[in-house]
Amino acid sequence: MGVTVLGKTQHFTAANSTFQSMVGYTEDELKKLTPLDITPAGDREANRVVLKELQRGKRQHYELTKRLQRKDGEVIWVQLYVFGIPDQGAVGMTVNITEKMRAENALQVARAELARSAHVSRMGAMTASIAHEINQPLAAIVANASAGLRWMDRTPPHLNEIRESFEQIGQEGRRAAEVIDSIRSMFKSKELAHVSVDLNQLIREVLALLEGPIQKHGIAMHTELDDALVSVTGNRVQLQQVLFNLLTNAIEAMESVANRSMLVRSEFGNGEVKVTVEDSGSGIDPKDIDKIFSSFFTTKVEGMGMGLSICRSIVESHGGRLSALRGHAQGAAFQFTLPIGMSDTDRKLKCRSVWLWRQPGRAYR
Repeated sequence: MGVTVLGKTQHFTAANSTFQSMVGYTEDELKKLTPLDITPAGDREANRVVLKELQRGKRQHYELTKRLQRKDGEVIWVQLYVFGIPDQGAVGMTVNITEKMRAENALQVARAELARSAHVSRMGAMTASIAHEINQPLAAIVANASAGLRWMDRTPPHLNEIRESFEQIGQEGRRAAEVIDSIRSMFKSKELAHVSVDLNQLIREVLALLEGPIQKHGIAMHTELDDALVSVTGNRVQLQQVLFNLLTNAIEAMESVANRSMLVRSEFGNGEVKVTVEDSGSGIDPKDIDKIFSSFFTTKVEGMGMGLSICRSIVESHGGRLSALRGHAQGAAFQFTLPIGMSDTDRKLKCRSVWLWRQPGRAYR
């Protein structure tokens, strides 16, 4: 285990041989450096916030999974435990967990690839099955239409055969409709339970789920949760899905920037609850702002373009609104509102209106 001592200025004043070997610096070299100097540039902001809080006495200790950059440029992962010493500095204990993190990352990549392959396989099989089922009645319709035309070309036209061809076309058309209805039914779920949901608590739970990725990406996390927030009526799992998707998008949007910070805010007013997720990422191209919620539209290389579309559908089915905004300084903000005291009848009517607006030939809300 590496052991280090920091002075009042946050410079290293001592380091044991294990830590020196870990980072590739001698003790004399480390005395000219601070922990931020051996931290990758993209991770420094989050570390700077924690060190300032320790220096100002706002916290007595902290534990952090972070990256360090060795003298030779190699980046390693460490588990860090730091304890403040009043008016003197701090003592740190460091464990090298690089191999563990590499193994976990390799496992995650393998799992993701396996899941993607299985998903593609299922989608391919389902697409082939749907095409086969629909192709049969369509082929019969074409064959009967051709036969009907031939009977019409006879002199005189064979009306009975023509009528039979039309009847067959009608039957096959109804069969095609039944096939489509059966496919739709596969994707319909039973009525989901709606209960009282504390959104502040839900936000904390989702942030706890994403604690690993937030730390891994060196993101400075901030929350401004309204203590006077009123519970909403909704499906807890669906609302959790919305929050998880928005927060995950925010994390991924900051991969290309050095200073990474994220804010989650909840507010109550005018009979509705408002939740905002804001990041300091690369932002949204103005030309994409109107398309960002469209199905199959994505700016990600491997994205499917369904996440935000599903989120908006969920929010609207709860009687709310989901919108994309520019961040205050940079980045983007996604904001959704949910009404207070929405009855079950009103919710079902809202779901119906959302479904109608989503149909082909109708305007997109």
